[in-house]
Amino acid sequence: MHRCTELGIMHRPVTFLCALLLTQAATSGVPSLGQGRGLIKQMYELKSSKLWAEAGPGLKQQLGSEANLKSFAVNLQRSFGKELRVISEGLSFDDDGEVTTYRRVAAFSNWARGVEIELTLDDRGRLMGVSARPASKEAPTTYGTHKSRTRLRLPFEGQWYVLWGGRSWQNNRHSAVPDQRYALDLLQLTKSGRTSEGNGTRNEQFVAWGKPVLAAGEGTIVNADDVVLDNEPGKPRGLGLLYGNYIVIDHGNGEYSLVAHLMHGSLQVKAGDHVESGQVLARTGNSGMSSEPHIHFQVMDKADWKQANGFPAEFQNFQLGDRVIERGEPRRGDLLSPAKLEARR
Repeated sequence: MHRCTELGIMHRPVTFLCALLLTQAATSGVPSLGQGRGLIKQMYELKSSKLWAEAGPGLKQQLGSEANLKSFAVNLQRSFGKELRVISEGLSFDDDGEVTTYRRVAAFSNWARGVEIELTLDDRGRLMGVSARPASKEAPTTYGTHKSRTRLRLPFEGQWYVLWGGRSWQNNRHSAVPDQRYALDLLQLTKSGRTSEGNGTRNEQFVAWGKPVLAAGEGTIVNADDVVLDNEPGKPRGLGLLYGNYIVIDHGNGEYSLVAHLMHGSLQVKAGDHVESGQVLARTGNSGMSSEPHIHFQVMDKADWKQANGFPAEFQNFQLGDRVIERGEPRRGDLLSPAKLEARR
């Protein structure tokens, strides 16, 4: 969905490497997943007084007050939002078995890349350290060999640049989150390779602004929203509204496509409408967690993106430079356009 550090679609990444030397009250037995989940729950619920009361002298000397401990937990949620779903979790152990690490990767409401939270526990299950940082690897998936059942076309006309796209973290910063596992961010460029003319302080200066967004395939609209105001460039304000204005199409075969960051008030369809492939849905906007006009596109196995897992999107009959691709997955750095009719023959 987003360009992240380049586009600045999410807040500036905040890495909490405080290595908090917390000491929780002694518990019996080997550290468990349940203990890790319980400690994170306390943090989310801002139960700093309980954590502080059970903290060891190292933490109290380092942070100085319960208020500072609470600030850590508050800042975590302010930066990333609320946890929507756990992507993966597990325990690892050092060689002598004295230190256990609980690692949890989760999707959050204000951060499209996913967040990795790590707790360090001693051999009695007491918390010794905690850190939180943006996730930096692909989410697990069982859909790697999936072939698109929908006859997909590119959701635009003209030539667009793939900022993020592909299967690896290096090519696609979406890949850490299940519903965005194979998502695309698409921009339009000037002849000089920029995304805007002038100083880029107004949406109207961006090449992609207001361009038609098309249905990638035939289907039925199951979600259509355009009430979210567009952001000023460089100032994403879609807290809790990750995709801003977006449309979901049910293609009738277990595949659902989503296009996001649409222009406020630009919808030309509504929930329940049947649409044909290539039909205009809305206009390119800058809503949600987005810092400049662009199209976010993904295919999912459910209509609700909060519960969905992403499918690879194989588009048909598009041009990649001078070549016509009959069926393929775009990736980072590609310049794409629908194939001309004579080139398809």
